[in-house]
Amino acid sequence: MIDPIHFILFSSILLLIGAYGVIRNKNSIVVLMSVEIMLTAANINFVAFSTYYHDSVSYTHLTLPTKRIV
Repeated sequence: MIDPIHFILFSSILLLIGAYGVIRNKNSIVVLMSVEIMLTAANINFVAFSTYYHDSVSYTHLTLPTKRIV
């Protein structure tokens, strides 16, 4: 099993990349993509900690795919 510190390091790197993208870019599309990277980092933390504490209920609403309307 992978230790939670690896997930924390990975998500903090993603958070820094996203924050750098928000600060340095003026293009709104790139800023929104950077915000999405930051939200992905938060989602990784939610999943990592709920897996570590064996709580499978708390992250199911975050990881389930949404229904697409075609």
